Parts: sequence; structure tokens; C-alpha cells
Amino acid sequence: MSTRTRILSGYRRLLRASRLSFEGDTFAIKQSRATLRNQFVENKAISDPNALEDVLKGIEEAESMLLHHIVQGKRVDKSDEPSRFKVKLTDPQKKNMSQNEELTPITSKSSAESIIIHSGNACTRPE
Repeated sequence: MSTRTRILSGYRRLLRASRLSFEGDTFAIKQSRATLRNQFVENKAISDPNALEDVLKGIEEAESMLLHHIVQGKRVDKSDEPSRFKVKLTDPQKKNMSQNEELTPITSKSSAESIIIHSGNACTRPE
């Protein structure tokens, strides 16, 4: 498979992974798609084979990050309890967790923080 084909395939995989990771969160999906598109447009002119291999490695790392390291949490409002969140895991995350593994609790402070996109850009939800 040619390098160009592998990169385009990777782009499609990243779009699918972002859709799966941010399912139900239209804002996050739009932001991740825009960031992915911008990154691919910026790297469009790269022709050096070594640099292209680095791009392919970055695609694989970003896909892994999206599929395995991003967890959606939704606040469950109960006035008599401290903030509690319902966490939604993707299938790849469920497969990689051991039976007794626990997630780090999400706090009110961490839920209010920005969403971090792979490129390092922060995207915050509009008020």
C-alpha cells in the first residue's frame, strides 16, 4: 500500500475513532474533526519519506489515544449527594480493562476543565 493511501486510510480511521469516542457530544465531534482536518491540510506538502513515516506514527498514536484514553462522563444530578458522574466506555476500553480495575473518580473540578484535543489545542464548550 502506498504511503498516500496509508495516510488517507489513517485520516478516515481517526474520523471514525473521534466519532466513537465523542458519541453524543456534537460539539466535541465537530471540534475534533476540524482539528484533524487542519492537521492534515498543514501536513499536505510533506514529501520526505522519513517525515511521512513520522506522520503515520502520529496517526496511530492519535487513534490509540482516541479509542483507549478518552472517557465521557456525564454528571448525575442528585442534590443530597456530592457530584457523581456516569462514565461511558467505548468497546476497546471495555476489552482492555481487567475485571477488578477501577477508574479514577471524576470530580467537579476535573469535569469543568477544558477538553483537550490530540494536537494540544484546548476546546471549551460554549456557555
